[in-house]
Amino acid sequence: MSEARPESKAIEERPDDALASNEALEVEAELALRSQRAEARTFADDVAEAQRRHVKPRATTGTGGRPSFADQFFRKGAEAREAFAYISEHTGDVVDDEADDWIQHYYISKVQGLSACFVVAVVVGVIGIVVGNFAGAATISMIISWLASFVVLAGLIVLVMISITKKRIFGRVASTLDSARDPLVFCSRYLAYLRERDPSEMVVAIWNYARGLRWQGRWDDAEALFEAYIDDYGMLADPKSQYLHHQLLAGIAFDHERCQDLLDELYYLKSIPAEALGADLVKEINLTERLAEVLCLEREGRRQEAYDLVESFFYHSENVLRMALALHLGSDSPNRTDALEWIGFVVKMGMSTWCVKRAKAIRSSGKLQKLPKGESRFGRNFRERRREARQKRRAAKEAADAEQTLENLPELPR
Repeated sequence: MSEARPESKAIEERPDDALASNEALEVEAELALRSQRAEARTFADDVAEAQRRHVKPRATTGTGGRPSFADQFFRKGAEAREAFAYISEHTGDVVDDEADDWIQHYYISKVQGLSACFVVAVVVGVIGIVVGNFAGAATISMIISWLASFVVLAGLIVLVMISITKKRIFGRVASTLDSARDPLVFCSRYLAYLRERDPSEMVVAIWNYARGLRWQGRWDDAEALFEAYIDDYGMLADPKSQYLHHQLLAGIAFDHERCQDLLDELYYLKSIPAEALGADLVKEINLTERLAEVLCLEREGRRQEAYDLVESFFYHSENVLRMALALHLGSDSPNRTDALEWIGFVVKMGMSTWCVKRAKAIRSSGKLQKLPKGESRFGRNFRERRREARQKRRAAKEAADAEQTLENLPELPR
């Protein structure tokens, strides 16, 4: 009597089926990735949520915006600026003395001076009209026409100068973060700027200030501020607001080296219709993709590839971002000497960014001790290999030249 045949397995473990098993694992991994991405939130989910909850954007109150002439001259009602009041309420930050003196010197005094010039032009015009009134009808008509032209010209000049001053002051404030890498001073001066005038869009003020908080290392405050703005102003389905919000979250995920969180934020950013953003905002997604790729390579242990990738766009990045990228160059460098140089660069140039504290922690941990020449955790140093190759080529060339010289020597007499 024959024994009962055991039930066959779904996939027999045989060496011949190794390729089939690998393909099955790849399919399973792809399905898992799709399932994970299906669970990740998209912009369409927020739009549907806004429709379900009947969330509609709330317009700004308009208490600030363009200050009146009296506000500019006497600095009245500065605390009524909407963006200033909102940020100060949700973060607890206030304008310090240094920022107040700075905004007074570079903005308020200039606006007051230009406004005073306009007042002087108007007073001169009125005085001229009064004097011309006593000089006769023919004289007064000539004086009025001349003074009217003078006042109009003076007014146009003052308006142009005030407009230029407003643009320059914002550039000066922004440079403290993007160029000077000093988010602490940036937030203080930007808050002083918002106390004097509101930007054209509320989301711009929230985005700028949240960036300053992020680079200070106040990640929770940055997230809370932007999330409060999204809720309070009903921007759940607004493309620009949600784009800037999730760009902030993507940056915070990169700061904490959370690869999966960054991939989720990138997935959300790509779900926003490109036509609703504009070309400038869409370009930023390319940088976010590179940052995500860096974290993925590091998670897989491919440090050399991560180092080469960061180095490829390091010098094309804004100065403040270079501090965070330098930390990755220091951690991924195949040469401990270079790693110490990168970490030292962050300590020296990082100013008030959170990167300085992390760089000091890395340096004090002893993980970046200098190894013998040409050695590293990741194999032979590629710079040493290049140097050895150059030395070999130089020695071969010298040997060839010496051989050619011997061949060309005249035959010595015997």
